[in-house]
Amino acid sequence: MNKLKISPRMPMRLLCAALLLASAAAHAAAVPEQASYLLVHFTEGAPDSEQIYFSTSTDGVRWSDLNGSRPVLVSDVGEKGLRDPSIVRSADGSKFWILATDLRIASNKGWQAAMHRGSTSIVIYESSDLVNWSAPRLVDIAGAIDKAGCAWAPEAIFDEETGDYLVYWTTISPIDGIDKPRIYYARTRDFINFTPARLYIDRPGNTGVIDTQIVRDDHPGARYRYIRASGDGEITIEGSQQLLGEWRTLGNLGAIGLTGKDVEGPILFQMPASGAWGLWVDQYRSRGGYLALQTSDLSRPQDFRRSPASAVDYGARKKRHGSILNLSEQEYRRVLAKWPAGAQQPVAGN
Repeated sequence: MNKLKISPRMPMRLLCAALLLASAAAHAAAVPEQASYLLVHFTEGAPDSEQIYFSTSTDGVRWSDLNGSRPVLVSDVGEKGLRDPSIVRSADGSKFWILATDLRIASNKGWQAAMHRGSTSIVIYESSDLVNWSAPRLVDIAGAIDKAGCAWAPEAIFDEETGDYLVYWTTISPIDGIDKPRIYYARTRDFINFTPARLYIDRPGNTGVIDTQIVRDDHPGARYRYIRASGDGEITIEGSQQLLGEWRTLGNLGAIGLTGKDVEGPILFQMPASGAWGLWVDQYRSRGGYLALQTSDLSRPQDFRRSPASAVDYGARKKRHGSILNLSEQEYRRVLAKWPAGAQQPVAGN
């Protein structure tokens, strides 16, 4: 990549613009174009379901469970459970982080206690190669929110405008007498130190909002720089030019018969080989695992279509609320060598 040349006589507005372009170029270079994928998720139906599982794919539609369908990371901190994981690649491509909900429902805690008297921390793992992961660390990200009951489904995205990461999650807490889930955010540069939590997304009245995921759309001609999907009674799709700017509601999945009563935990990911976007939704009500949708234009939710059931292989175990990372060929081979699909390896955290 060419080095950015800065003249000492360059006007400040041009300098800022040049730095932003350089940051965007570096970010784009860090995202692999190869069509290989890593799905990070949890599952259900076994004592170790609420931990971190890996699955891989070379085309985005046929998936293989790694490590013999057993977890690859197990939490020994906090509530000793890992739900709703997301995986983040650093802007320069040198690091990865996994963020997860600190919750284990299998411990018989119960959903009411989990929502209103649960952990206000998230669990974070760090790696430089996707196969050697740090010990889990707890970050009390929501503890300063008044009467916070939980911190669920943490996600993060790099903000080119500020050069740091926007971390966002769901917390249930009362504001103006209404106790419901809302999306909060904090900023970080290292996933160790975070700014205080601030309210990010709210909905009118008693309507709550959960499970937000944001992606950057770099396709030529994209109407919006950022697209986000959230659960708020629907799976609502919104677009914006800035992460903390004005967001416009673009629609939902009602046109294809899916509402928030049926699905949650949306995953958005690029499919470079076909030029399409994938949207997976967790069929939590029927306990059916994920359902795959596709579109060529994220800004038109009405264009999402269900992938034919015969065309998608989700792997051996039902997958719950996670995220998908595009991989380079080298990364794909490294992950597969560490956790082969048919063999169980020692689990980190045991």
